[in-house]
Amino acid sequence: MDIDIASKLFPNITTVVVQLLSTGVMLLIFKKFLWVPMQEYFAKRADFIEGTIQDAKDMQEQAKAFVEASETQSKQAAMEYRSIVEQAKEDAKQAKETILEDAASEARQKIELAGREIENQKAKAASEMKEEIVLVAMDVASKVMNQQMDDSTNKALIESFVEEVVN
Repeated sequence: MDIDIASKLFPNITTVVVQLLSTGVMLLIFKKFLWVPMQEYFAKRADFIEGTIQDAKDMQEQAKAFVEASETQSKQAAMEYRSIVEQAKEDAKQAKETILEDAASEARQKIELAGREIENQKAKAASEMKEEIVLVAMDVASKVMNQQMDDSTNKALIESFVEEVVN
């Protein structure tokens, strides 16, 4: 068996040239129809991803701004709530003081009116008592004038006068 090992070890030049030419043609076709569109697709995809990332960053910044704004608003609302509560307490305290002052003033006026009425009643009672005393004294004087004056009669008249004044 005679085998030519040298021809089997080294490639055939025409085959190598044909293979190189076919590979070159394939590379040109690949570059023309696949490489450029793939590069454009990857560039568009990279731009889309970068845009999405940028949008996410912008949305995150907006969310942070909204959170800060809402925290500020909640703090301000809490402060307004506290001030309203304090104002309501102050108003209630003033209303209470006003009501108490009005009640005390009204009580003083009623006490003064009652005192004046008592004084008037005392004066009226004193006046009526004076009139009664005068009438009784006049009765006693007329009885005394009509009777004879001795000590026992004077004593009886005085006792009856005292009884009439006391009762």
